[in-house]
Amino acid sequence: MEGFTTLTVADVEHDTADSALITFAERLPFRHGQHLVLRREIDGEEVRRSYSLCSIAPDGALRIGVKRVPEGLMSTWLTGEVRPGDEIEALAPSGNFTHEPSADAAERHMMIAAGSGITPIFSVMATVLATQPDSEVDLLYINRASNSTMLIEDLEDLRDAHLGRVRITYAFTREDGDAELLSGRPDQNRLEQLIDAGLIRADVDHAWLCGPLALVEDARSVLIDRGMPSDRVHLELFGTDGAKAKRPTTVSAQSTNVVATGRATLHGRQSGFEVREGESILEAVRRVRPDTPFSCQAGVCSTCQARLLCGEIEMDVNYGLTESEIARGLVLTCQSHPTGDDEIVVDFDV
Repeated sequence: MEGFTTLTVADVEHDTADSALITFAERLPFRHGQHLVLRREIDGEEVRRSYSLCSIAPDGALRIGVKRVPEGLMSTWLTGEVRPGDEIEALAPSGNFTHEPSADAAERHMMIAAGSGITPIFSVMATVLATQPDSEVDLLYINRASNSTMLIEDLEDLRDAHLGRVRITYAFTREDGDAELLSGRPDQNRLEQLIDAGLIRADVDHAWLCGPLALVEDARSVLIDRGMPSDRVHLELFGTDGAKAKRPTTVSAQSTNVVATGRATLHGRQSGFEVREGESILEAVRRVRPDTPFSCQAGVCSTCQARLLCGEIEMDVNYGLTESEIARGLVLTCQSHPTGDDEIVVDFDV
């Protein structure tokens, strides 16, 4: 699927007071943990947002989970106004928060999700459990309160359907529970205590972390310190907790001084581009290829990723690529700027 296609809303379920599960009529192949980039024009401006798929891969229902963000243009519309029969433009499913399941061996998975971070985690859980009959999943699910917990009925159904293979621990930051260890924000010290108490496992084949930057970084650090190989710790961010991520300026406001030239391959066709002073690679490519994929433009979602085939670049920030992906030549074009004199050659068809 090249570029945007139109999807039809089949069902809208208001999961909590400020969230919705939206199912589309169409079926598109996807991998567990991937997301859809949706596009809508609001007040004359194109708005793009990424929402994770929360169903069994590769051909389950195309369902996304959306939590309303204060003053969020897209999330407010999706959770409050969208109805069955409405049409929404979307890119093909994408994202790196996934893995190649072992077909002939049982795997043990440890998952930590916070808030709407449960949406890709649920897809990973459901897919692993359905495709690997002997695999096991442990989930620590953190929310502010029980009444804001997304997908709770789906999670309980999953546990009932796979008795003995699923363990779910709920923790609330603004609601007192029976265990003090499961109340309040889980910082690095508390995560250590949760491991010692057996509520988080570090002796697993894969760890999956999805939530705010601070939580994900703390959990990753603790798990690696406890012996988890870094390439088995999968990360997905929902927001960056105020971390500085360079967002693009308006192209027309930038200098017209050309600092580099390049070629970009997208959908099998190569186009030349010029990078102006202050521009990212993404901005430069978009001027000649408006169909270039992107979403957050903050170095988080990885929708704009491409393989750097030639030239030298520097990324302002990187929250979307792992060390192994960078070693394979992948870059986030929204955060990439040329640093050398060589032509920049990138391939988006990766």
